[in-house]
Amino acid sequence: MTNERQRLNVGLINLHARSDSWSDTVMVPLGLMYLSAALKRTYAERVRISLHDMTLVPRDVELTESVERFIRENSFDIVGIRGFSSQAHEFSPVAQCIKRLRKDCLVVVGGPHPSTRSAGLFAESAIDIVALGEGEETIVELVGNVLSGRPITEVPGIGWVQDGRPTYSPPRVPIEDLDAIPRPDYEILDLDHYQGNMTMTSFPPRRRYTSLFTSRGCHYKCTYCHDNFGKQVRYRSVENTLDEMRFLIEEHGVREFHVIDDIFNADRRRAIRIFEAVDQRGWDIDIAFPNGLRADIMNEEFIAAARRAGVYYWALAVETATPRLQKMVQKHNRLDKVFETIALSNKYNVITATFNMLGFPTETEAEMEATIQFNLDSDAHLAHFFKVTPFEGTAMHEQLQNGAGVVPPSDMLLGYTAYSDDRIDHVSTVPASRIQEMIVDFYRRFYFDPARMQQFFVLLEHGHDASQFSAFFADRLRSVGDTVDDIQDPKTRECVRRLLVCDPIGATGARAAADS
Repeated sequence: MTNERQRLNVGLINLHARSDSWSDTVMVPLGLMYLSAALKRTYAERVRISLHDMTLVPRDVELTESVERFIRENSFDIVGIRGFSSQAHEFSPVAQCIKRLRKDCLVVVGGPHPSTRSAGLFAESAIDIVALGEGEETIVELVGNVLSGRPITEVPGIGWVQDGRPTYSPPRVPIEDLDAIPRPDYEILDLDHYQGNMTMTSFPPRRRYTSLFTSRGCHYKCTYCHDNFGKQVRYRSVENTLDEMRFLIEEHGVREFHVIDDIFNADRRRAIRIFEAVDQRGWDIDIAFPNGLRADIMNEEFIAAARRAGVYYWALAVETATPRLQKMVQKHNRLDKVFETIALSNKYNVITATFNMLGFPTETEAEMEATIQFNLDSDAHLAHFFKVTPFEGTAMHEQLQNGAGVVPPSDMLLGYTAYSDDRIDHVSTVPASRIQEMIVDFYRRFYFDPARMQQFFVLLEHGHDASQFSAFFADRLRSVGDTVDDIQDPKTRECVRRLLVCDPIGATGARAAADS
């Protein structure tokens, strides 16, 4: 592309993998919305932008068929494809579809998985450019170079194949002033389409909802985690964050926000200021944190302020209850503080989930049982267990490559629960099949314990949504392969029946049964 162009047609595709353990989760593609906003602010009418979100494609429609229709209906000059490592298999067929229909179209991949510099993406001839890290400045410069006819390889922060090998331009410096980034472009999608679906909380939203970033990056160095936004936390100002919330409340009718920062509470005082400002404005909203909170730096002041602001749910990462493994994976959780935070969250009636992983390199079955027992002893309402996956781009993956073990086959590096057989015995001393047995057994012991269910009845009495709990417990029963009639203890069986039929009126009676 050497000639100057007057106008470009840009397509943005949000990937979806139906085999992914999060395949039912639907959320607005904030990353692509940020890219669209940056392009529109810079080039205005010189760019026409269209979005295809594969997470919204009906299950009776083939995903590639939906992409083909999107490409045929538009004469794209550039198409950007965004996805996670759990969607790694989708990049190639989507890129190939684009090139088959528009061979001169520039295909750019970006987002969490491409930022790992995955060799598989460079091996795909239908992919022209791999964008690394945050993309607002990169996409603006790429489009600018195409419009002006300058070489696209001059743009910092990208990779491509040259002479059969991955080649990179100079790295891009992270954006320091997050307030300078235009807020996500809500004009490229219909927010109605994102309502009523499963969210990252394991529940559908209570009210009209969207997602929100208030910061980027995380200064912790957990070996299993990504490095998409860098190891320095960069913040939007409190005022800038509240301005976007006000805009979404007033212009789009949003009444629920899911905050998806890497670590929202790295600066606890700033986090509390946001909560206090929301409370002072008197907004009638709900807030959830499906990730992005560090449990051992939370305190009662933080939790109380969060509750006053409308926070009703958060997920806290335990990962492992073994101090040896905490040190090895550089999580460095103070487990006593985590336990205390879970208890305080329950005291303030915040639905609290934990994230846990089993199968770390060298982890023994006894150490896995310690993590299981930690959760059983805690006041958590939900507990999610995943098998360890050494994703490309993580320190753990690099350590295994460099001699600490053997990296699992590439077809298994696709999602937290992608491990379903014993091919990963070289990562953990415990077979994958045994880990799966332990997880299923844990779910039975954790969720169908009368004392645990009593906590849900308390939540119902404090205004939480009965229908959410009903759907969740039905799913938990399916996940362990049980029915209500399989539950032997009559008190437990009665509690489950109450929750499954959304019976908040009967909650007090069921709660009394659980107590007796």
